[in-house]
Amino acid sequence: MIGTPEELSGTPPVDVLSDLLRVVRLSGAVLLRGDFSAPWAVETPPPAQLARRLLPGARRLALLHVVAEGHCWIALDGGERVALRPRTLALLPYADAHVMGHGEAGEPVPIEALLRAAPARSGVPAVVHGGGGVPTRLVCGVLHCDELLFHPVLQTLPRLLVARSAPGSESSLVSATIRHLVEEAEAPQAGGACLRARLAELLFLEVLRRHLTSLSPRASGWLGAVNDPMIGGALQRLHARPRERWTVASLARQVGASRSLLGARFTALVGEPPMRYLTRWRLQLAARMLREGEAGLAAIAEQVGYESEAAFNRAFKRHAGAPPGAWRARPDRHAAPASAIAYAGAAEVVSRR
Repeated sequence: MIGTPEELSGTPPVDVLSDLLRVVRLSGAVLLRGDFSAPWAVETPPPAQLARRLLPGARRLALLHVVAEGHCWIALDGGERVALRPRTLALLPYADAHVMGHGEAGEPVPIEALLRAAPARSGVPAVVHGGGGVPTRLVCGVLHCDELLFHPVLQTLPRLLVARSAPGSESSLVSATIRHLVEEAEAPQAGGACLRARLAELLFLEVLRRHLTSLSPRASGWLGAVNDPMIGGALQRLHARPRERWTVASLARQVGASRSLLGARFTALVGEPPMRYLTRWRLQLAARMLREGEAGLAAIAEQVGYESEAAFNRAFKRHAGAPPGAWRARPDRHAAPASAIAYAGAAEVVSRR
């Protein structure tokens, strides 16, 4: 029987999802607000093309669409349509190409073409399109994930996640956040870009939490592993004490399992063996310290569990493509924006092309 973290190690339980998202940078912004009238249909470009237009060099983008009023549908790659009702959030973790619309509007219009003609106020382009029928109001945003070395959460998410607000749930987190996001997009005020960014990020996190709680105990992937009693316990310990000299055997003892069982189940759920996961997590922690602080390489190496600076240098270079000192000195290491202000500027550039 697997004991609690306190029973087995004396270490308080760790919120692994919060720990990972604390270290991996997530930035969001509102790209546009749309006033559509039926019939209408718009399409987004493939993710690589979208990233080139908005954030050159970005490793991963996610898109979110908020239905503020009316109804519409969304379809990935011409697949089955998913209905979206008012106060519904659609999240596309991989920014897959997709079509949105209402009714049968024929060939969809590229959203880039509409953005180029859209007036922007305080970085929020206002798109108006459609045939003059039933109205639908949307607020569309983008999120950027700095996954320099490590971000397993997004790797196993569905291509489309939909979060719906229950009728009469105006005080729920999703409903309240959607309401504030729509208000800020339609009536920009001082500081609006930063506030919209935080609201977009909050919606993203809430969708992740909802998805996590909906997973079955046997679900694969990192989020499923968090729910697994054995592997969730192992993840908690690795995140709580990353500098410890872990082995598969010592970790197995902590969670009350055999070495072979832990290794096989960890690999099956997470997608890689526990020590490889630990290595990447340590290097992600190191990347954050390199990016945000001035600590020396030897101190960083020690804080993330390396016995020598040389070993740390070799590991970091193997995973990041450059040794930590050179990576820290690179002028483009802050190329990915840390706030939505940069996104707002990107949106304005798109709207003016």
